Amino acid sequence: MTVTLLPPVTSASGDHLAGAEALTEGPRFVRTRGMTRWHRPRSGVRFGDGRLVYQLWCTGGVQGDFLACDTVPDGDVICGLCDGKAVGAGQDTGPEGRVLVFSPRHIAPPKNCPASRSSDLYTELPGGRAGQCLACSDVHPLRAMGGPYDPRYAIVQHPPGPGLIGPCPFHRWRAVTARDGRAVCDCGRDMPPPA
Repeated sequence: MTVTLLPPVTSASGDHLAGAEALTEGPRFVRTRGMTRWHRPRSGVRFGDGRLVYQLWCTGGVQGDFLACDTVPDGDVICGLCDGKAVGAGQDTGPEGRVLVFSPRHIAPPKNCPASRSSDLYTELPGGRAGQCLACSDVHPLRAMGGPYDPRYAIVQHPPGPGLIGPCPFHRWRAVTARDGRAVCDCGRDMPPPA
């Protein structure tokens, strides 16, 4: 049995994820030979060289030579933090009689458009007082902001419109930048339009 994995959201920028694939499914339990308990994978990445890396709910990770199983052998211990978060996030069912909840950050679309207050994530419209947002396609006013030490002319803070670009599998909407007149992730991945 496999479980659905969350996207491997990271704040690291750069091209170290070039050629990497964000996994959408993975094993139910994993551990290395040196670990004292079984853990639940939260997200997974397959790198271009074939290496698999799973990040765990308890913030650890496994890669290389690790064990994976669907059912933990009798007498083996399961990491409580991993198990509770995995069940609370809806990745798997929990023990009878327990109600667990966990809401991961950065999975849902942001409250404010990632282009808000940006001086380069808009296309200026004729007249220079409004701009079309490159991240959500909505039109909003342009304003001077930033004060004397960081002056800029930028699109105002706004909620994301219905045309909000899709998330990067590694950075979601946290690293949106402008390249060649369109919004992309800083890691170089295209952020597709909404389905």
